[in-house]
Amino acid sequence: MVPQAPKGRTKIASETKTLKVGDVAPDFTLRSHDGREIKLSSFRGQRVVLAFFAFAFTNT
Repeated sequence: MVPQAPKGRTKIASETKTLKVGDVAPDFTLRSHDGREIKLSSFRGQRVVLAFFAFAFTNT
């Protein structure tokens, strides 16, 4: 059986590139807590910390 990507996603984790420390992150866009779209490339040259939380801890 071929694994299926989770609903709303186009790839499964085994198909995505794993980054190593020091690798340049690929550009992506995410929606912030207030609905704005934030693009990683808009922070180029700055240090960025990404924190991902499971929905179970966000009261959504």
